[in-house]
Amino acid sequence: QNPQAFTGISRLRPRMASCKEFTAHTGYDVLLQRLLEGRKMCKDVEDLIKQRAQAEERYGKELVQIARKAGGHTEINTLKASFEVLKQQIESVGNSHIQLATMLRDELKGLEEFRERQKEQRKKYENTMDKIHKNKISLYKKTMESKKTYEQKCKEADEAELAFERISTMGNQKQTEKSQTKAKQCKEAANEAERVYKQNIELLDAARISWEQEHISTCEVRGLDQGCDLLGLRCHGQPFGFAHKV
Repeated sequence: QNPQAFTGISRLRPRMASCKEFTAHTGYDVLLQRLLEGRKMCKDVEDLIKQRAQAEERYGKELVQIARKAGGHTEINTLKASFEVLKQQIESVGNSHIQLATMLRDELKGLEEFRERQKEQRKKYENTMDKIHKNKISLYKKTMESKKTYEQKCKEADEAELAFERISTMGNQKQTEKSQTKAKQCKEAANEAERVYKQNIELLDAARISWEQEHISTCEVRGLDQGCDLLGLRCHGQPFGFAHKV
């Protein structure tokens, strides 16, 4: 074998030692799990707002009903006026709670639309990452297969070379020529296997770089999305501040 022919391979072998890590998506799986938890949190907030709106509406309607059904029609003078003011205040508070229920439902619609937009955006990036993952795994398997082929061809070339050296010492010209031809063919096959192996390593390395860049980009986008989630939840949670003042 030509010692120089294996120089490129030996330089690339340290990279191959860590190729198995490419098939593991632990970090990305953790990120996806966090996103699932974030989506669940958005849904929990939606449910909370929905239940709060229902409670505010019930409470408001009950206050209005109480105020309108209150007696005091036979009373006269200042007590009657005070009683009327009290009923008006109760009805006003009830209407405020009903108004709050309407506000909460409006915010709920906005939150649902926000969640759907985030869902579509996440789906887009998840599909991109899935394609890259599949391509990376496919190239890894292809590289491992070419590695086995390369090693087998090298072994056959070594054996053919040893056989040629052994037969050439016997002085049988016909057997020597036959053995020499086989050794040459095996060497050419090993060189071709080496070329394919090196090419697959380079493709795998390119896939690794692409995967890392896309993974970084996705993590950054997901971080921004999570920030938007928090901002969205805070913005949609503002009506609760009004609720506590009612």
